[in-house]
Amino acid sequence: MLRITIGNYYFYFHMEADVHMLFSSDYYEICDFKCLCNECTRSKVEYNEHLSLCITRSGNFYYNAFRAKLDTYNGSILVSKPGYDYTVSHPGEAPDECTIIIFKKAFYEDIEELLQLKAHWFFTNKDIQSLLLKTSPQIEQLHYSLLQAAKKRAPDKLEMDSMVMEILEEVLSRFTNYEKPQALPVRLKKHHLVTIENAKKYLNENLTKNISLEELAKHCCISPFHFSRIYKIFTGYSVYQYLQLMRLKHAEMLLSTALPVADIAFQSGFNSIHYFSAAFKKQYNSSPSSFRAHQKKTAGFHK
Repeated sequence: MLRITIGNYYFYFHMEADVHMLFSSDYYEICDFKCLCNECTRSKVEYNEHLSLCITRSGNFYYNAFRAKLDTYNGSILVSKPGYDYTVSHPGEAPDECTIIIFKKAFYEDIEELLQLKAHWFFTNKDIQSLLLKTSPQIEQLHYSLLQAAKKRAPDKLEMDSMVMEILEEVLSRFTNYEKPQALPVRLKKHHLVTIENAKKYLNENLTKNISLEELAKHCCISPFHFSRIYKIFTGYSVYQYLQLMRLKHAEMLLSTALPVADIAFQSGFNSIHYFSAAFKKQYNSSPSSFRAHQKKTAGFHK
């Protein structure tokens, strides 16, 4: 049995796993969780004491809470409320790897009214312990940036806090028009879940490059036609749409820095400043310069 400590609280995992803390603040902890189970076993009953977000990087597992059985894999984010029992089981042999953001009790109590306002039907319903949401290109980009920042020898606390809060806001925004994630056939996950994991990893690591569909499909050892079809089934986006939204989110984050807009465009994978400005305005209803000015004005107001 594995025990990890979060503040003054203990979390027990009745399974073999490699768990270590990536970052700790006054409000939350970020854990890297890697399951080491060799068999498809069901864990003993465990107790969730905190509000948590679990972003699955690879693998597949079932999160069993109350009457719900949530099929969790790359492209999903598991939101769990405090105060409930749960178990975990694996449908296949591949162990899962996750990033878990655990919000401390004091922080949860501070924002409880906001949570109930943003997602009243979830946070006030005692019959729903956990919920599975589809991620978005924006959340995926924030998640990747968060992990990269956490790997630094001395992570910037304000940068980490900002990204975690933005992930939480993005997650809460998806409660407004909640759609239950599509159940994918076991056979499809078995053969192509790794394909999607490899594709997203490649896109994240080569965000600034001029990537072709043929190049990406070749990297994933699949034909371009089948790759396009499978990617759309898993994510709901074409590869082009997904990459475009990731790049725009990356640019949005860089607009909080002092970098010139032209440099931000190129560092986000856009080869033309004019095309970048048009794409940004279409997505955010604002030019990059106006968006930056509004950010500065808002930041000054909150000081």
